[in-house]
This record gives sequence, C-alpha cells and structure tokens, in this order.
Amino acid sequence: MYNTINNILFINRGDILIDTNKCKTILILTAQFGAGHISAAKAIKDYILEQDNSYNVIIQNFINASIPKMNKPMVKLYENNTKYTPELYNYYYYLKKSFDPRYDIFHRIYTPKLSEYILEIKPDLIISTFPLAAACVHNFKEKHTEIKIPNLTVITDVVDSLEWVYSNTDMYFVASSEIKNRFVQKGINPDNIKVTGVPVNKNFYTTTKVTNPDKYRLLLLGGGRGLFDVDEDFMYWIDEFLENYKNIIDVTIVTGKNYKLYEHLTEKKPLSNIKVLGFVNDMHNLIKDYDLMITKPGGATLFEAILSQTPVIVKVPKVGQEIENARFIIDKGVGIIYSDDNDLKNIFNSLASGEFDTFISFMQNNISQFKSLINTDKIGEYILELINSK
Repeated sequence: MYNTINNILFINRGDILIDTNKCKTILILTAQFGAGHISAAKAIKDYILEQDNSYNVIIQNFINASIPKMNKPMVKLYENNTKYTPELYNYYYYLKKSFDPRYDIFHRIYTPKLSEYILEIKPDLIISTFPLAAACVHNFKEKHTEIKIPNLTVITDVVDSLEWVYSNTDMYFVASSEIKNRFVQKGINPDNIKVTGVPVNKNFYTTTKVTNPDKYRLLLLGGGRGLFDVDEDFMYWIDEFLENYKNIIDVTIVTGKNYKLYEHLTEKKPLSNIKVLGFVNDMHNLIKDYDLMITKPGGATLFEAILSQTPVIVKVPKVGQEIENARFIIDKGVGIIYSDDNDLKNIFNSLASGEFDTFISFMQNNISQFKSLINTDKIGEYILELINSK
C-alpha cells in the first residue's frame, strides 16, 4: 500500500512508512531493558544520517516487532530480577557469558515473527543493540541463506559475553580495545571488530572542560526513570552537609521520570541547598557543565560521561553487566567506586577539604587518554562501509 505525503511517495511496510525516494533501508533492532540499548540505537541513526541522509533508518523494538504482548511483562521481569533477585539474574547472566548462545531457547520464541517483519521491511542492513535481537537475526540468516543482508551488532556495555557473538555477524562495535582483544581470543576476526565506545548522542562530546577552581559542581543522576543508587535519606544528608559548604560544592539532582521523588524533594519536604530538576532534554549540556557525576554504571551513562570529560562516582553494583562496567571504571581510572554511605560521605568530606583536586585531575587526564583510543567519530563511516561492501 502506498501513501503520498507532501508529494513524497511512501510505502507501508508493517507499521513503518518508508520513503521510496530513499536509496536503502537500515533496520536497527533494540529493546527496552534499560535505556542504554535505545539511546545507542538513536545515536547510531544520527551518525548514519549525518554521513548520508539518503537512507531510511528504522528503529524497532525487536519484541514489539515479534510478540508485542510480551514486551511489558518481560521488561517488568527484568526490572524485578535486577532489583530484588540480582543473584538469580547474575547466575543466568554469567552462564550466558561463557556458553554457546545458540543453545539459549529464549530467542527462538521471537525469531519466527521477527523474521516475518524483516521480510516485510526488506532492509539492506540490520543493526542490533541487544543480544537477543542479534540472536534472532542470526536465526533469520541461518534459515534464509538466499537473502544476503549484512548485519552489525553494537555491544552496549564493556563486556565480552558470548551472548552477543554469532558466526554470521559481519561487524561488531565494542567499547574498548581490551574488549576487542578478548573477542579476538574467542575467535572473532579482528577486522570485523571496531572500537567505537558505546554509541551515545554526539552532543555529549567535548574536547575542553571548563572548571570553576573555587567550586565543585556535582550532578546526581538516576537515569531517565529516576532510579538512584543513592537513597532519599542520603539526599537529605547531602542537603544538611552543604549548609556549611555551599560556597565550595554545588549539587544538582535530576529525578528524570520519577515524579514522586521530584514532588517530595521540591514540595513535600523541599531541599534547601540542592537544585532539583525533573526530566530534562539537555542532559548533554548538564553533564558537560559539571565536574563530577554520581550515577549508575550503565554502559550508555558511562560513555556519556567519558565523551563529556566528566568523571563518575559509582556505587559497587550488583548486576552482571554493571559489575563489568565498574571494573572498566577502575581499570581505566575514569571514576571512583564506593561501597556504602560512609564511603560516599568520605568523598564529600574530601571535596569540602580540597583533597579531591588531585583525583579529579587524574581521572580527567585518564578520560582524555581513553577518548583518543576509541573511534566514535567513525561510527557512521563504518556502517556505510559495511552496507556498501555487501
């Protein structure tokens, strides 16, 4: 079925309108398990269109494209497992990390319908930002050997888990050279692995960091959903602490879509010395403006901080991929890991006393060095190279 909008001819495929004037179609498959997979998909789309805006670039939740009714319960299950039973989640995560993913039955549930969707969209390239989506694409290519669609997998954490790896994947984007080396040890052709970092919106990128020598600016983040590792009581502790140090330390809390927390911190029991923001659309400007950020160790968040030249302060995580990200933070010296509230109080005391100056300079120098080793600016180039080579 065809539609004409503003004299442009579109063809209906699934729930997507595809511009027939565009030369090729790129399908990006993602998922809602955390915000990082979707943010990576959006960033990749921007990088592609910046290189060449003649492409149709479609971002699709792979579950919605296969069994839509499964999306909400699966997301809820993921959130509950990571929050209430991290040990169970980690058992399965580390099991998948080392065993052949072809024997995982879950992706077989989604493959049939997703294959129908792919046949309907007829993409010229498929990009996956979630491991189960990559598995389904593998199954599709195994069954439809006559269809030569190149595929790329974007690994959205600093991990080398086998759950991302399939024999018919043409290219991988990974977070660091160490991850590339580990995958090469597992038999992947090094020419097929590109060290790009985790793709995030390029607006986060900065080459210079303007600091205020008289005042630390600290950002407290809980992600888009406002789920913090710092509890509400500790936020009030910070507020009381700043009563004596507000000329030295400036703190802003971003509650995201946690409207209940925002209301509590601003109306029911308002903070006196901390600025509180709700959901923001200019997070890149905020992070670039601040000297430090207390946050969760998600892959996307970590690379937003790295591109913004902003060291992170992260609580020891409980969930598999975040544990791997935290190890990266320590190994690269781009942030500080703390164990509990007492540790975090000590950090605030060090900030107030000026003892943290050396740590911040150390971490910012490490971030600069690491940024020089990742090819973020070549993301679009690598993708067009792959689609044109096939």
